[in-house]
Amino acid sequence: MTPIPRISIRPGPGREVMTDTIRRGVLYARQPIYDRRLELAGFELLFRPVDSSAPALAELDGDRATSQVLLNAFTATDIGEVCEGRPAFVNFTADTLCHHIPFDPATIVIEVLETVVPSASTIAALQALHRHGYTIALDDYVLTDSSHPFLPWADIVKLEYPAYDADTLEATVARLHRYNPRLRVLAEKIERHQDFQYCRDIGCDLFQGYFLARPEPVHGDIMPINRISALTVLAELNRPQLGLHEMTHLIRNDPFLSLRLLRLARSALHQRGRPVTSLESAVLSLGLQRIRGLASLLVLSRLDDKPHALQRLAILRGHFCQQLAEHVPGVARMGFTVGLFSCLDGLFDQPLSDIVDQVPLHEDIRMALLEGRGPLGLILETAIHFEQDRWSRIDWQALDALKLNTIAVANAYDRAITLLNHEL
Repeated sequence: MTPIPRISIRPGPGREVMTDTIRRGVLYARQPIYDRRLELAGFELLFRPVDSSAPALAELDGDRATSQVLLNAFTATDIGEVCEGRPAFVNFTADTLCHHIPFDPATIVIEVLETVVPSASTIAALQALHRHGYTIALDDYVLTDSSHPFLPWADIVKLEYPAYDADTLEATVARLHRYNPRLRVLAEKIERHQDFQYCRDIGCDLFQGYFLARPEPVHGDIMPINRISALTVLAELNRPQLGLHEMTHLIRNDPFLSLRLLRLARSALHQRGRPVTSLESAVLSLGLQRIRGLASLLVLSRLDDKPHALQRLAILRGHFCQQLAEHVPGVARMGFTVGLFSCLDGLFDQPLSDIVDQVPLHEDIRMALLEGRGPLGLILETAIHFEQDRWSRIDWQALDALKLNTIAVANAYDRAITLLNHEL
């Protein structure tokens, strides 16, 4: 059996200067998966709270757990080093399954949780992932059979060994292999040598459990964030006059953003066959608006005591307001900032007026946030009403003066969701 070295990710060049603000901690756990010859086939990555004050695993929102594992695995650590060149198995909920996944298909196995209900949207998501070359595993499907709606797109099916009696397990493995001879069956919760031997004898292909190896924590740098510093970075990222060169300079001065954006960019652009050779090339390839959204998301992700849904809403509203603002001369580059900052009172536990006083914002943005005045105020009000299905309260007459109608607003929201899904 291939020995598994312990993993501890060291700070990269340029990060040592941040040691007064960085602490080492557990980012997630990894548990190896072996093949029939007991050779390493991959690792499952498991959520672990980054500190003792974080929610317990049972209480944590599944979407947030998945997002945290993905962010930590693909931006805080070198996934190739952690998984030793093998794929990472990551649990996906129904919501995260339907988001764009900006990672190289060779590096990740999409593990569909047993709680994911087959629906038109989840089946369409699996079809798209399969088409783009991702490996798909179905997790803990006790009732897996040839009629399961997800099975046509599955490459791996995970069976929980203790949940079966001997006859049922053997029949299930045989049925799955008859259905698709290329389908691999992974037996999990293998705790004894005789369990492994039996599962191998009846045709299982992959194996995971305490007999082989227990989950091992992966340590890395956890960067707590001063909230004033976060506000300053967010304000600068969203300054209307900020150009690509200045954006690159700002990100380069923050090792956290530099490293994580580079890793995200490499994963995102790998699928297009475009290499990323530097931070500058990443910014140029992805464009100002997408980099702004990704960087803002990464800053907010450091507020790990806040709900993932609130972080998601902030970025979504930013994109929504930006899409609306692009129809209005003079404010086109301020929309994202208005939408993003309108959610910061909940993320920073401060009144919005106090937050606005702490950062240098354009007067048009201040008026929109604090008084609801001007074109940006109307755009923000429209976004909030639209999000909450309060169409009757939207001032369509005022929007008409800005050349915005119902179709334009609906299209802007659809585009905002698309942009968000490409970032999460």
